[in-house]
Amino acid sequence: MNKTLLEETKIGELLSMGAEMEGDEIGLFIASADVSTSCGFRADEWEKFVEGVNKAHEQYLANK
Repeated sequence: MNKTLLEETKIGELLSMGAEMEGDEIGLFIASADVSTSCGFRADEWEKFVEGVNKAHEQYLANK
């Protein structure tokens, strides 16, 4: 059974994202007007992915 972690959310004029969980896998999707992608993560992979995104965000803010 799927559990929605993030409803499809518009994050730009033509960009949206969402996330759901099924069993022990977390699915992330990102879609724009011309391309879309999805990726499945195990729990440990998800945690490392989020850590990486947070680190990149910190660097982005430091260089803004």
